[in-house]
Amino acid sequence: MLELGARLDGRPAEARAELRALVPADWPASARIYWDGIRSGLATFETEVPTWGDWDAEHLDEPRLVATVWDEVVGWAALSPVSSRRCYRGVVEDSVYVADGQRGSGIGRLLLDALVRRAETAGIWTVQASIFPENRASVALHLRCGFRIVGARERIGRRDGLWRDTLLLERRSAIA
Repeated sequence: MLELGARLDGRPAEARAELRALVPADWPASARIYWDGIRSGLATFETEVPTWGDWDAEHLDEPRLVATVWDEVVGWAALSPVSSRRCYRGVVEDSVYVADGQRGSGIGRLLLDALVRRAETAGIWTVQASIFPENRASVALHLRCGFRIVGARERIGRRDGLWRDTLLLERRSAIA
């Protein structure tokens, strides 16, 4: 007989997500989550998951985060520089991806809030995001985390043969 609050596998019905640094061994699980975002057509212009080496080279070493539930990676977040020019060293773009079965559970908020806090601690003064307007969940998440829409870029890139628009959102640090 199942008790209230229990699942078939005996675990409690709700588990808290935990955050930790993303390490190379997390890439297979993180890549699967990224692939789900790619397939949705709402998350990125990319159409293929990069290798760990390519992904690693494109993102800052810190902060890189994963959210885990029962030691399973259910989301990840990282930052990439927007320019190699020294004057823009404190400006980055965020990536936040949550597994299909965990969307709407607060994991995206947990990841993005922590990413922003750690970015500020590292001296980053602007975190930006370029989001397809149709990705309402991501736009709402960023707005809840203190971002503002600074503009819309029309026909900025092509995905699957179609021109796509993006919204540019940014969050300016009050401390960095």
